[in-house]
Amino acid sequence: MVAIDDHCAIATRMSRQGLRGGIGDIAAVVRSLVGMQSQEFGYALWSVAQRTAPGSDASHQVSKATMDTAFADGVLVRTHVLRLTWHFALPEDIRWLLRLTVPRLKKLSAYYDRQLGLDDAVFARTNAVLADAVSDGRHRTRAELSAVLDAAGIPASGQRAGNIMMRAEFDEVLISGAPRGKQHTYAAFDERVPPDAGFDADESLAELARRFFTTRGPATVKDLATWASLTLSQARRGLAQVESELDSATLDGATVYLAAGALDAPRGEIDSPTVDLVQGYDEIVMSYSESRGLLAGGAAYSPIAISSPYLHTILVDGILVGHWRHRLGPDFAVIETALRRPLNRRENSALLASVRWYGEYLGVPATLG
Repeated sequence: MVAIDDHCAIATRMSRQGLRGGIGDIAAVVRSLVGMQSQEFGYALWSVAQRTAPGSDASHQVSKATMDTAFADGVLVRTHVLRLTWHFALPEDIRWLLRLTVPRLKKLSAYYDRQLGLDDAVFARTNAVLADAVSDGRHRTRAELSAVLDAAGIPASGQRAGNIMMRAEFDEVLISGAPRGKQHTYAAFDERVPPDAGFDADESLAELARRFFTTRGPATVKDLATWASLTLSQARRGLAQVESELDSATLDGATVYLAAGALDAPRGEIDSPTVDLVQGYDEIVMSYSESRGLLAGGAAYSPIAISSPYLHTILVDGILVGHWRHRLGPDFAVIETALRRPLNRRENSALLASVRWYGEYLGVPATLG
């Protein structure tokens, strides 16, 4: 089995995830990556958009306005799946992703549900009320749905409302709707998701493993299990079905899997240094647990600290060097940074180029604050 070094692994991940060379249109990006963490909604739209552009060619990147329209139209949807947090996925993938991962997610949320006085009998009532509230194409905000539940004699405020809505997502009652101004809404699940085509657990495990390793590789089985809230047994079962389609290698003593031929394929190399402004929950960060430390440019198992309130991640040639956030006005964007080390002249020039690219996505001039 071939051994690969950190530089090769980082370059391959950046390429396979579309941060070098792009992937395609909005649907192609989300289909390829299966699920993309999205609780930081505005920044998460950027995670999709920056993968539509080849290299750093912003002329091929979709704009924020285009991303907003795609989300409102349901090209991509947003729900709690894979882990107990929001993810983007394609409507055509949501049913099997939910059915594969929800059994574990329900177990993970059960303690908090009990603390809030929520059980299966209560959820049966809340699901029925919520289904009626969003019927006939009505998209409702969380506040509106909470008021409907309260009117039905079911207290629904604070975290209790959040767990009730999440259970309705798990049970295929609610899915993201079209935003109303700056407010998110929920829609009826069957309104935005294609009809049920049946579910096969082994086929779904295989598909999830196939897409994970071909886009996140080189990655370990534990990386897959943690990312998708699977047991290690489930992750290994998924891998076993597609292992013949993949290549394997060793990285820092661990066995990793990746798309066949990925180590020999062009990796969309662009001039070094290249700076990427990625959101803090971008898939280049969140797809890895066991092998996450590559981001730090050090030992493979070192932790990556997130520096609040600068939540988002600055990468130089795929290695974490600091964090960022944006400050937006009606006709400007200011990018504020917190660096772990000073940047040299060439790195700083690359950072400025990335800031300009982000501004082009937003449709306003962007400057470094």
